[in-house]
Amino acid sequence: MLAQVLLWWVGIWASVAGLDEKTLAAAQLKFAQAAAAGTAAEKAEALEALVGLGEPGAVTTLALEYGNAAEALRAGREEALALRYACERREVVLAGMRAQAERDPATKPMLQREEERFTALKKDRAKADAKVGELAPWRDAVADGLGRLVEALGPARRRKSDAELWADVREHVDTLQRAAAAELVGRIGAAGTAGQLYDVMCETAVGIDKLRARIAKSMGDVRKLEKRWQEEAAANEGRVAQATADQYAQAKREASELVSQGHRMEILVEAAQRAAALALAREGGKELEKTMAKMVGTLKRAKDRTRIDTLQLLTLCSTDAVKEQVRGLLAAETEPLAIGTLIDGLAALGDTAIEPALIGRHLAHESWYVRARAARALAELRSRAAIPALIARLEKEDGRSRTDVNEALRSLTGQRFKPVVEVWQRWWKDNEAAFVVPPRTEKTPLEDAQESAGVTFFGISTDSQRVLFVLDLSGSMQFSMVPKNNPNDEPGMAPDMPAQGELSRLEAAKRDLSKAVGGLRDGGVFNLVLFASDVWTWADELVTMTPQMRKEASDFIAASDAVGATNIYGSLERALDLAGAKGGASWSAPVIDTIYFLTDGRATVGLTTNTEEILSYVRERNRNSGIVIHTIGLSDAHDAVLMRRLAEENGGTYVGR
Repeated sequence: MLAQVLLWWVGIWASVAGLDEKTLAAAQLKFAQAAAAGTAAEKAEALEALVGLGEPGAVTTLALEYGNAAEALRAGREEALALRYACERREVVLAGMRAQAERDPATKPMLQREEERFTALKKDRAKADAKVGELAPWRDAVADGLGRLVEALGPARRRKSDAELWADVREHVDTLQRAAAAELVGRIGAAGTAGQLYDVMCETAVGIDKLRARIAKSMGDVRKLEKRWQEEAAANEGRVAQATADQYAQAKREASELVSQGHRMEILVEAAQRAAALALAREGGKELEKTMAKMVGTLKRAKDRTRIDTLQLLTLCSTDAVKEQVRGLLAAETEPLAIGTLIDGLAALGDTAIEPALIGRHLAHESWYVRARAARALAELRSRAAIPALIARLEKEDGRSRTDVNEALRSLTGQRFKPVVEVWQRWWKDNEAAFVVPPRTEKTPLEDAQESAGVTFFGISTDSQRVLFVLDLSGSMQFSMVPKNNPNDEPGMAPDMPAQGELSRLEAAKRDLSKAVGGLRDGGVFNLVLFASDVWTWADELVTMTPQMRKEASDFIAASDAVGATNIYGSLERALDLAGAKGGASWSAPVIDTIYFLTDGRATVGLTTNTEEILSYVRERNRNSGIVIHTIGLSDAHDAVLMRRLAEENGGTYVGR
């Protein structure tokens, strides 16, 4: 009798199981079709139907869709930001072209063509924005649905599903899919997720450090060929031998793959870092104590980049319990990079509890790097109490630090005074009683020259006396500053050569560069980094300014000529080397604190020409140096996205001419 009952239940179970498999397959198919081409309502319906089955088999389907949506969203945001910056730049360019058309009717056909292109560009931007607007809520909905599904599974089935998700985090062959999987488990993971994601972050960060050594070797090979390319181009009116071109292409392919691999790994580190912070915010009690003990233990032992990555992770978690511990870490920390990292992170969280420490201790720190971070953080926090402290500090500062303090005052007050203590003191005395700190405004590109103070290059001023100037000497710098028929330097179209009375881009750059170098006081430290296909420097080492050096630099600038392609990656790599940006887990105390970078074009040669990879490289090299990078883009052909973000991400100002 018992056997018959068992057989009956087995039969029922088998029948139901078969039906469930068919139902699940049908739901998965409907979900895939809706995800690929359905409306928002159809997607939501298919998602709920799949989640509602409560089947473990749906976990893989939903995880795969989350990965696809997350990667599409990441790429979509990059595209949308690039199009936004491109549109803003085009608006400025077209304003100038309209004024030019009023003076010279012959340029009206070009203006009409560019207006049509701008209309198409705006349509592309609208599409990109709409795509991001659709992808973000869909990705979140998939994560929410998957979270509800795994919560509904029993303990045994959940353990199996969790193992499948973690397999993607640790073993997926596509690094970007690993990053998406890390994001996902950070959102829905069970107890212990923060610690496991933290391990992924640390392991990947160590892997990046090892990869850097291979990249450095490949860079040496590419440099040799870039130098040969430049020499041949100079001797043969811009032409190079096919053998040179082929060897360069092969070396670049091999090195570029390493750079791309490093960039993808950086994305994984950042994703694991954010995801671990999200998981950490869900923890409490003993679980939180255990995870924090693990991270603090790493802080005490680590000598590589994982120490700073750990601090950044902790400052991404906005819960009161974690913030309190982070404040404790800040109070005890002595290393400048770590202090700056904690200040940046807590300020980004809007943690006004650190204001007294910033004003009373960090604003007077022995390291200019910490003082710069403190001044910027006080501006970020909109601290009214900081205004008199910053004014008092301005009197004690010199060089770059003076500019940092003055910029914080400008941000907090809305005033545009030069770094003159007496002027600020007088203004504060007259306005202190009724003053209210205005809301923070987004830093916009600088289009018009500002007041001169110290070193000024294309309107961007600094009090720094430790400056590198990076100048593009590619062939297109011979073209006119005034766009006529080919404002975008498009291949196959006649270049806009200077007419009588017009300046070439090179002449305009040389004129402003000579003035900027002249703004350095005797005793200042500087050098010139020049680039085309190759990269070279005016002097082998940094130079201390004297009247004789000022004359020699000016003579060198006047004699410079332009030929070759545009090696942006290589020029930034050489500049950061020369500046003393060493990378690593502690502040590198660079000899140079300010870089001016000028180009009229887009990256065409070098280890990589990819905008995101170039930005990623500079972020990694400069994050422990604090070097401000100002960027100047000449002509409408320059990469406005790269130049603007390069400045924004490194504390500088971007100007487009």
